[in-house]
Amino acid sequence: MKKIIITGVTGQDGSHMVDYLLKNTDHKIHGSVRRLSVKNHENILHLEGNPRFELINMDLNDAHSIRDVILDIKPDYFINFAAQSFVAGSWDYPIQTWDTDADAVLHIMESIRRFAPECRFYNAGSSEEFGDVVCVPQDENHPLRPQSPYGAAKCAARHIVRVYRESYNLYAVQGWLFNHEGTRRGLDFVTRKISHSIAKIKIALEDGKDIPILQLGNLDAKRDWSDAEDFMSGVWIMLNQDKPKNYVLGSGEMHTVREFLTKTLEFAEIDFYSEGQDDNEKFYTKKGKLFFEVSPKYYRPAEVHKLCGDCSLAEKELGWVRKVDFFGLVSKMYHNDYSLLSK
Repeated sequence: MKKIIITGVTGQDGSHMVDYLLKNTDHKIHGSVRRLSVKNHENILHLEGNPRFELINMDLNDAHSIRDVILDIKPDYFINFAAQSFVAGSWDYPIQTWDTDADAVLHIMESIRRFAPECRFYNAGSSEEFGDVVCVPQDENHPLRPQSPYGAAKCAARHIVRVYRESYNLYAVQGWLFNHEGTRRGLDFVTRKISHSIAKIKIALEDGKDIPILQLGNLDAKRDWSDAEDFMSGVWIMLNQDKPKNYVLGSGEMHTVREFLTKTLEFAEIDFYSEGQDDNEKFYTKKGKLFFEVSPKYYRPAEVHKLCGDCSLAEKELGWVRKVDFFGLVSKMYHNDYSLLSK
């Protein structure tokens, strides 16, 4: 039985990765969490009592904590999904973002080098590394042009991974997973904010109650959105190649925030009309009730406009394919939130 450490198991990707590995391997999984006074274990409650899953304490902002865990467990695999991953928040907390998303990777790599050199390491990269893109779509050779502290930190982590791989012959890779969403996405992220808010609005309309108003920023920003669960197999295949190599995972399609919003309204069967433009755009129900408005407070200091992943190399060399398209993702997220809020 091989041993796997997964960070970020209380988040979307980490919890999905645990589910995937429990289903598709017989390995022992150590899910690391930072000790908090208030637990946030909603995404892993279903794992309680599973003999192949164990929660361990590890703080990525504490090099000694990382060292002690790796020295004690000596993992065969280390999958790092933990991060300050809210891009907009990285301008508010740039130092915390750098410490967690870049410095922590250096501490992990150094501890693996010293205490578990046979361990295979995966670090979660981001399409935000490509930032101010020079071509569409972006593949593995696109230059790094980050437009946020988050993107810059992920770029630094990418170079750390490469340097340790080439300097010490470690199996270390960083995958670029373009925007991937789902039912476990945090409410701060625009896709889940939309699906959750529209579900609340739908229920309020059904119950004849006051309608909560949804506010968003740039509706015309384009992203490459996929289902997070589809990406877990790609990560695992990346970790089990003969030689370490980085890959892009994505859909090769771009959709605007506006499309995500209007498609969610379609699934919710909410008829609406819009008034105003740009900062003054608002949506109303057919009965004239305001339920959405653009708010400049959600604009980013520097916007990334056209992120679109070219995953042809992963499809060719890894045999990876995604199963859920954009419309299936929107439907899945909305109906899940409607079901949760209707209970």
